[in-house]
Amino acid sequence: MRRLFIQFYLLLIGCFGLAILLIGLVYQVSAERAGDRYLERMMQGSLGLLTGELARLPPARWPARMGEQSHQLNLPLQLGALANQPLAREDQAFLEAGNIVIVEEDDTFLQRIPGTDQVLIVGPVPYLSYLHELHWVDVSLLLLIGLSLGLPILLWLRPHWHGLQQLEQTARRVGDGDLSSRTGLPPGSSLARVGRTFDQMTEQLQAMLASRKQLTDAIAHELRTPLVRLRYRLAMLAEPPTTEEQQGLERDLGALDALIEEMLTYARLDRPELPLQCSDLELGCWAGERLPDWQALRPDRRLALQLPAHPLPWRGDIRLLDRALENLIGNALRHATSRVSLAMSRQQDHYLLEVADDGPGIDPALAPQIFEPFVRLDQSRDRRTGGTGLGLAIVRSIARHHGGEVQLLPSSSGARFCLRLPVHLDTNRHQSLTEPQVEQP
Repeated sequence: MRRLFIQFYLLLIGCFGLAILLIGLVYQVSAERAGDRYLERMMQGSLGLLTGELARLPPARWPARMGEQSHQLNLPLQLGALANQPLAREDQAFLEAGNIVIVEEDDTFLQRIPGTDQVLIVGPVPYLSYLHELHWVDVSLLLLIGLSLGLPILLWLRPHWHGLQQLEQTARRVGDGDLSSRTGLPPGSSLARVGRTFDQMTEQLQAMLASRKQLTDAIAHELRTPLVRLRYRLAMLAEPPTTEEQQGLERDLGALDALIEEMLTYARLDRPELPLQCSDLELGCWAGERLPDWQALRPDRRLALQLPAHPLPWRGDIRLLDRALENLIGNALRHATSRVSLAMSRQQDHYLLEVADDGPGIDPALAPQIFEPFVRLDQSRDRRTGGTGLGLAIVRSIARHHGGEVQLLPSSSGARFCLRLPVHLDTNRHQSLTEPQVEQP
């Protein structure tokens, strides 16, 4: 808002200054120049008579005669050498020709005494001094008027200022996940209509998210109920299926159960108001403790952990971090040929958790799509390798809730994912979500 005030004020002052400049230019061209010409003609008559009279008198009588004329004109008179006058070449030639020259620096009139190398100097003339002082008065008045314009502008912008601040704060809270926030602008505010429109949008968004959550929960519940009945009926069959059929059924039922669980997890994470259960941990020690569990996902693949020499303290939701790394590592183990690596490092204000495999890799052109829900890639990564199509989408949601991001990095062989997490909470774009909740008394 401060920027808006400054821009509007500068624009107004600029237009005002341009108008004053044009008015001053017209005044200078017309009135001031006309006054100078009138004064010059008036002085030319008086000085012409005086210089003509001095030219006829002997130089010894000049001081007496100049004293008399100075008293009559009420202006100081003095003599000076023609060659010593601080004039430009054109003005010097003009003076030598017998014309009157005005020296604005000294507020004086100059006229050559005919037939001599002497110049009659008249002044300083009060009128010319007054014109110079008037210029400074004009500048001071312009500055005073310019400053005085700031007060009505500030008074006019103040209610808009407060309204825009309320809109900005509400938009920030809504962006942080608090969909219950409203602008609360009074009806008399100039931004009341904008505020009402914004509140209606927030209400619709809140209702839409609530409806989607209810729909997801209902679908998951309706899917789980027949799934449980199906397992029960399979167990109660008079003639149990063959071992191969039993394994196939269990695999399909397990995949369906995993899909339901992933859908519920993604639906829960895909809400901006998700509260995080934050705690402190050292990433290196924690990863070392979790390494056997991750390795158990695919014992036939080798999982290596690379840690820096310095500790990596972090604060966040450990449960969600574990889920994110489990998804990345599990995805890498499924597609790796023989080896997967997890490397942790620090880069300025972020931790980098890189998971790389030696599998067939991913086409870089498909990188923007792989983090979308239910997106499956052709070729190396499809349903035959397992997975629900939600793993990477869940990782992205977890990263965003912690103020981080997940990326597919270029790799000469296999796929290489990087999970970026902020080191400090004050670098978190969703700080309000990660701060500990204070219980109200």
